[in-house]
Amino acid sequence: MNTPLLLLWHLATCLPTALAHDSDPAYTSAPTAPPPYNAAYDNGTFSYYPVRSYATAEDLHSPQTNFLQWDARCDDGLYYFVTPRGWGIPDPGPMILDNYGELVWGKHFDNKFGGQAYDFMVQAYQGQEYLTFWLGDDRVRGHGSGFYYMLNSSYDIVHRVGAANGLSADLHEFLITPQGTALLTMYQITPRDVTDFRQFDPANPEDHNPNFIWECLFQEVDVATGELAFEWRASDHVDLHDTYHGIGPGGTEHDPFDWFHINSVDKDELGNFLISARYTHSITYIDGKTGDIIWTLGGRSNAFMDLSDGFGLNFAWQHDARFVPLDTFPNMYRAPPERAGYTTRLVTLFDNAAEDQHYEYGLTYSRGLLLEIAYPTTTNTVPAAARSEQHKRQDDSDPDLNAAKIAAINGTNPDYTVRVVKSYENPNLVRSSSQGSMQILPQDGGGGSDPKVLLGYGLNALWTEFAADGSPLCDAHYGAATSWERGDIQSYRVYKFAWKGAPQSPPSVDISDDDVEVYVSWNGATEVTDWVLQCSESESADDGEGREGEQAWADVVRVKKQGFETLILLPEDIGESRYLRVIALGASGRRLEYGVSETIDRGLMSTFYPLRVAASSVRQITPIRVFMVVVSMLSGGLILYEGYRRYLSWRSRRGGGSPLRWRQGKAYRLLGEA
Repeated sequence: MNTPLLLLWHLATCLPTALAHDSDPAYTSAPTAPPPYNAAYDNGTFSYYPVRSYATAEDLHSPQTNFLQWDARCDDGLYYFVTPRGWGIPDPGPMILDNYGELVWGKHFDNKFGGQAYDFMVQAYQGQEYLTFWLGDDRVRGHGSGFYYMLNSSYDIVHRVGAANGLSADLHEFLITPQGTALLTMYQITPRDVTDFRQFDPANPEDHNPNFIWECLFQEVDVATGELAFEWRASDHVDLHDTYHGIGPGGTEHDPFDWFHINSVDKDELGNFLISARYTHSITYIDGKTGDIIWTLGGRSNAFMDLSDGFGLNFAWQHDARFVPLDTFPNMYRAPPERAGYTTRLVTLFDNAAEDQHYEYGLTYSRGLLLEIAYPTTTNTVPAAARSEQHKRQDDSDPDLNAAKIAAINGTNPDYTVRVVKSYENPNLVRSSSQGSMQILPQDGGGGSDPKVLLGYGLNALWTEFAADGSPLCDAHYGAATSWERGDIQSYRVYKFAWKGAPQSPPSVDISDDDVEVYVSWNGATEVTDWVLQCSESESADDGEGREGEQAWADVVRVKKQGFETLILLPEDIGESRYLRVIALGASGRRLEYGVSETIDRGLMSTFYPLRVAASSVRQITPIRVFMVVVSMLSGGLILYEGYRRYLSWRSRRGGGSPLRWRQGKAYRLLGEA
């Protein structure tokens, strides 16, 4: 009698549900804005690096991105690319975040140096989009020795690119050109006389000749073959005395003098190179054939006359210099009339105005600069520059020192001019001592609209997105403000790109201990819009890709994807279904390839009785189903009682004691035998 009833019970389970969730906005719509600003995240209440953890990815942690300001214009379909790292992060790595700061993809690439990644971005190579980032040994601080890695849309490493001539790729730059080559920076310990910069002690073995510097180079190499196409060495072309960086106790083989500090390389359509050198406060334009310097903007060898009262030349310790086309800002900027024999260009850079907690040069805050420069199209010699010999260093900005610097370096040749087109400044005037980036974002409305501008603040855990006119739109912190200038939470650069990720591993699922919630995530999948929870009574229905036995799976609930990990509340009448899985859906409800999760086996008991029945669901149970439940439970109880009674009877007929006999022959008698 009991067996047929149990079978009838199973027939009533695992049916498509008229879901209460259908009217819940949290399940029918995706978020349209990030969570409100949380002061506790910013003041260090939850540590310098408040994080989110995930039931489906216990090895992943992402920042609690905290928006002080948010504008819908930042919701442009692009993703943020960051590399959180620092003293306060145990599992650093490249990370993709969506417009609301939610994790899209992240991974810790472990190595013996902590796995700290740098310069994470999207680049095109041979018609395909790749993720690129640096990984290696950065213990020297300020630069590194390693390789650049290229990942495809499935997040597989498909290329590892290094430097040529036995050198190691530095962390600062890896820029793929349309020709299939890559630009890389590198640092090399090189003998060089630096006795002009400090007194060396003859009694100290380390102070004996030769002296040493960190030589700064960049190379252009073939991505596929590693073959060298071009190489340039700073000390062959730039005077060491152009530096603003103190030597301290350095200049030895174990502590070389870092005098130049190259941190970006760009290549233009003419085949020439634009580089940024942090410690000479300079942007240098280099002939791509000879390696000769065409001109220098900023620093002691500056050639340009500042038309903006010194604000075009007073950048210091800068990063990330780039050329941008003259028509990039069609509404905000109009190029001057063309002059025969002269070139006008736009240059962007991130002006740190600080260096390792020293703030004597530059403004009192970091900024992004859009500069217009003009110069003769053809030059036979490097333009003459006034030279400054000031080496004074102090802890706070000195207006007199900065005014003296500008007076000393400002050019006098009207053929070379620079002016500030726009300055982009964080609303709180943040000052960042190292690293940083400035990116011109794609136009939202096509060629007729001005692009947005994104600043990453390097050492300090924030980024700010601006309208072209300098108005801040979105200001986000991915670490506590109390961590700034400490190095606890940082990202070398912050970018924003379009990206389509299609992992070939299945979605990850988990179920809560109380059997109330299912969690699902798919690390790196960008095309998921909805999740469908399915149930089955047969384990064999799960075939990985779900082609055979598909009829055994029934849809239970469909919910919108919510952030990295979506929580699905189990419907109230699903409690007795043993097997569950989740399906990823994309646009128009199409099932995504590899989008079938692992199967959750809830255990044998879930097939006999509901694990939970909410009070609100009692009214929805039909009388016949109530009757079946009651009869099934009573029948099961009777079977257990009868089986136990027969067991006791059998034991009583055996010799050696009574039923339920315990130690030393003591026994309890059945109640009926009393």
